[in-house]
Amino acid sequence: MYIEQKKPLVIFKTKEDRHGQDIMAMSDFFAGYVQQLSLTLREQTSLEIVSDLPIADLGILNDVVHQMEIVTKGEITLLPDLEKLPTDIKNKLEEGTYKIGESKQVDGNLRPVILDENGVRVKDITLKKVLNNPDNVETARSIGNQLQMRQIYAKLSDIQEFQTYQLEKDRDRDIVIPFLDARSLVVEAETKDSEEERIQLLKEADAKIRTALSAVYADIETTSKSFVKKTRYPFFQLGNQINSYMEYLTRDMQIATKYVGVRMQLLEYVGNTKAAKSVLEQYQHVMYGFLTKPVSKKGLSTVALMHDYFPYDKGNMNCWYTFSKELQPVLESGIKSLELSMQDDYNNDVYIVSVEDIDVEEKE
Repeated sequence: MYIEQKKPLVIFKTKEDRHGQDIMAMSDFFAGYVQQLSLTLREQTSLEIVSDLPIADLGILNDVVHQMEIVTKGEITLLPDLEKLPTDIKNKLEEGTYKIGESKQVDGNLRPVILDENGVRVKDITLKKVLNNPDNVETARSIGNQLQMRQIYAKLSDIQEFQTYQLEKDRDRDIVIPFLDARSLVVEAETKDSEEERIQLLKEADAKIRTALSAVYADIETTSKSFVKKTRYPFFQLGNQINSYMEYLTRDMQIATKYVGVRMQLLEYVGNTKAAKSVLEQYQHVMYGFLTKPVSKKGLSTVALMHDYFPYDKGNMNCWYTFSKELQPVLESGIKSLELSMQDDYNNDVYIVSVEDIDVEEKE
């Protein structure tokens, strides 16, 4: 059964997304999709105003209000609904003149508020809990999944800034061209008025990305093996050979992350949520294996070897070690959440964060 959609699925939005050839220069496909899902939750679900602050750390609310982005911590997800916040207040929050604090107007009242430079309330922050129902639970899951993908991609991008290399023609053929073909099909689907025609084109696009993604995973496996062999005899190998393998691995993981994000959107649009979960599950296990699977005689993982041989400088010191330590618990949590979701046991609380005028009755 297809999900009813009044509007075409638009993934590729910028000029580079729609016409460029460099995958790495294209947009962060996760951000737009997460915002779209967030808007769906805000507009199409029941909300319950929360009087007690569900989180003790006001710093999380600071992140939501300052960055205007979704924040997840533990089993709580906060979605910003701050479009109506006046520009002057936004600017003063960014400058640090205004801050997020607790209301002290009523004893025991922990309602978060925006305070000016004198500690006077300017705006009240309201949390509205999204009430789970069969129609929105998949949307909430998708937000969590895409946020995880975006987090991984962002960390890989930071590392990639210190590495450069040019894709070879065989990589273009196996990895890039199928994705570009898929993009053409997705863009073409946007022009179709018929839901049936759109779905058919998107299914064809998904098949192309599936092929490209399989090629990326195969390349990661092959490159990892070659990299490990080189590290066994480092004194007899040219340093740039080892660096090249590390550069390929970094780029492949970035590409895989982007492809999975796009493919999941396609599958969810056509109503195949089970396949989308399967795609995410495979990706998580590939990434987790990169971080934890022993590949050397000493039992080191691929990322541990990259940490040992990476050409560090003052700007990127221990980036692979940090990457591993930060991402391993994220992936473990993601794998566990995905397993629970496949058993229809999803237990993540989602709150809409909005800003309102001060309640007249509480004004001094």
